[in-house]
Amino acid sequence: MLSFFKKWFGNKGKQGKHTGSTDPVLDLGPAATLDDSSKKIPKADIHRLMIQATRIRKTKGYHEAVLFLEDLAEYYLKERNTALVTTVNKLVPYMKKDTQLTYEKARQWLQDLIGRLPVTDPYFLNVHITMAELLEVEGTDKAIEYLKKFLQEHLPSADTYYHLIRLADFYRKQGDLKQTKNYLEQARQWWDTKLARYRLIKMLRRWHHSAALLSFEGNGSKDPADFLFHRFMEFALDMACVLDPVQIDEFHKRKDQYYKGKRGFSGTSQFEKAIESPALPKNRDTLIRDIFGFVFEEMPLMLGVPEKQLHFHPGDPESLDEVRQKKLFSTRPFTRYEELEKKIRKIVGL
Repeated sequence: MLSFFKKWFGNKGKQGKHTGSTDPVLDLGPAATLDDSSKKIPKADIHRLMIQATRIRKTKGYHEAVLFLEDLAEYYLKERNTALVTTVNKLVPYMKKDTQLTYEKARQWLQDLIGRLPVTDPYFLNVHITMAELLEVEGTDKAIEYLKKFLQEHLPSADTYYHLIRLADFYRKQGDLKQTKNYLEQARQWWDTKLARYRLIKMLRRWHHSAALLSFEGNGSKDPADFLFHRFMEFALDMACVLDPVQIDEFHKRKDQYYKGKRGFSGTSQFEKAIESPALPKNRDTLIRDIFGFVFEEMPLMLGVPEKQLHFHPGDPESLDEVRQKKLFSTRPFTRYEELEKKIRKIVGL
């Protein structure tokens, strides 16, 4: 099987290989963390391979898909390619449903993989989150115990950010909302505008996702505006993830997905319950109109994308300076979070 992957990638696998000596490093205080620009995952290839895994699962069953993904994981591990994390995230849920594979064997396989993870890139630490999710089969207590031990053994940094949030999620599942708030607050301290633009945006998006769930379970129908605030922040940040003048078509593709209901919050029971609450200052249609209008039209301008670039079509005339500014956009830090938060609070009536 490994020969198949060599044939598939050719020399592409080396694109994601890290040496640890040439990667740019940001000084974040207690610990250093790698900038996202160092994580060169061959996205097109990993995307196609995940689709292939899904196809195998549908046609041949979970066991064959597991074998395929295990071989792929070994390939990425050998190449020290961070696409390993995506592969493992796809693999473990399949392992849980593979009737030919016991839980113990799945756990041992993942434990062995973790023991061989490269130490050159902290991005690989995210595999520990997947291990915690597998251990949840034994109970949420086991997942919590694993992540708490992990956090005790690793210096706090932006690289353990998602571990803190996942730990908060596990505590929420247990009904311990005090600890949920505690770990979400700990995660907030790693919001740093020195981080690469899209890395920070994704961190903020993930935090608001968990904060929305906490808000709903903690306040329920008592404070629907707070829940909607976090949901709408998650939505806005999800769109900000693909707001890049160089690839503005990706922004419009995602916008269409939201309009068509193929992506997003609409239709979920929590959202429907909150947005229909009589306690809100606006009705459902007005809220949806306001948040869509802001995120799709106003937010890009607020974040520094001129209207001409927002509605740019291939072949439209543009100056050399405009082209240069477009290319520089993704390198600029994300510094407008407070303005974004203020605007969305106003929309939901907070």
